[in-house]
Amino acid sequence: MPPIQKSNQAQLIKYLIDRAETKDLRPALLAQSGNKTYDWLNWIELGVVVERASRWIENRLKSDGSAEQRVGYVSDNSPTNVIVALACMNLGTIEFPFDHRLPIQEIHRRWSEIDGLWIDLSEIESHLSREENEPIALLDRSDNINPDSASLVLWTSGTTGTPKGVTLSHRNLAGNAAAKLKAAPQSREDRRLCVLPLCHGYARTCDLGGWLISGCSLAVALGYRGIERFAPIVQPTLMNLVPSLASRLLRDTKTKGLGHLRMIGCGGAGLSETDYYSWTRDRSVSVIQGYGLTETSPVICSATPDRSSAGLVGDFVQDWEHKIISQQLFVRGPHVMQGYWNDPGSTNAKIDSEGWLATGDLAEVDQATGQIRILGRADEVIVLPNASKIHPERIERIINTIPYVRYSMLIKREKLELWIDAQFESPSQELEKKSILIDAEEIVRSNIPSNDCEVKFFSNSLQGDELTSKGTIRRNQIKKNRF
Repeated sequence: MPPIQKSNQAQLIKYLIDRAETKDLRPALLAQSGNKTYDWLNWIELGVVVERASRWIENRLKSDGSAEQRVGYVSDNSPTNVIVALACMNLGTIEFPFDHRLPIQEIHRRWSEIDGLWIDLSEIESHLSREENEPIALLDRSDNINPDSASLVLWTSGTTGTPKGVTLSHRNLAGNAAAKLKAAPQSREDRRLCVLPLCHGYARTCDLGGWLISGCSLAVALGYRGIERFAPIVQPTLMNLVPSLASRLLRDTKTKGLGHLRMIGCGGAGLSETDYYSWTRDRSVSVIQGYGLTETSPVICSATPDRSSAGLVGDFVQDWEHKIISQQLFVRGPHVMQGYWNDPGSTNAKIDSEGWLATGDLAEVDQATGQIRILGRADEVIVLPNASKIHPERIERIINTIPYVRYSMLIKREKLELWIDAQFESPSQELEKKSILIDAEEIVRSNIPSNDCEVKFFSNSLQGDELTSKGTIRRNQIKKNRF
């Protein structure tokens, strides 16, 4: 059976409906069938399960008298999580997935501002585990859903401030996933292991959306432990990672099942040049680096298998207009969010009257390849007394490649300071600290014109609210906590 190719489909759920209707028996989703056993659901079976979940949610909405078609839940990267996401698409309800790693008080605070139905994934899981005597099939409700209506609200990571709810439409999600898939083609024969949070834009579009359009097989887990557990079962050919996870896997000699990997996506932050070549040259795995924002569904740029370079994020995916003014990148197109949830002031500050969205990031075109290089945040550029400009993220990426270094942060107080968070393998740390210091000072000398920068170590490791869910630093929070 040939793959379904309808690039004009403006709703992701249509791909599942079409596969169920054409009786696609290929493996679709790895689902739990017992306490510790997993089996593949084919596309027909997945359609049946999504229909059952849709009816359960529909009945709850009616019985609870919820005037607003909004569904909230704690997102845990389980097969049930995927099924609920598909059921919400199927019903046309607005989905509000909350990261399970958030403090419960923060989840309550965010949900208190939203009028809708709160559900527990374990309730749906219990319902789906019961045998059904009545055979059902996935109903096509898509004609009753406006593709430009709100489908999903995801929160920004809070790298530069307070997290905001980003409202994305069905068309946003389907169009951006199709654009990403065009840049990084996948087939029905691929096996995708999703280990990034489904409550964030990267996994939602590049894992879930790409899976639905391409028709490959999908298994979901979370982080390094998820790879350890599921890679031997899935034998993935595709994974999306953040740099810290990609780096850890390169140094891991224990995890099995990664021998079939042909392509990894890497986003959220820049992958070091050393790690890039370790994947591409040493392991013969294509590395597809990209760039985007939750507010842009999220992909703005993506490398391709035949056009990928260390330190660059490829070219703009289809349907984007762009302009660079004083190095700051602005974009416009059908992938731009509908707005911040219940926050028109912040929306208008982000998107102007002509539809241009200010990314807040500095970018340049690499003259040798024509690809895009992201320099860092516009509001984080450090200007030295001699008028030289420093992009902290570029230097931090180099520092983070030093053995034992977890995170680094370059800031200017009375003078430039480079702060390092290191994790050592043995109680005796002095030799390792001295080695890090020597390497860091050499990098500083090579990259900072004045050379007037003091290297220091954090006394306690960065953690909690000082890091985003992507594993990147939250500068303002670190400054508030530590300085």
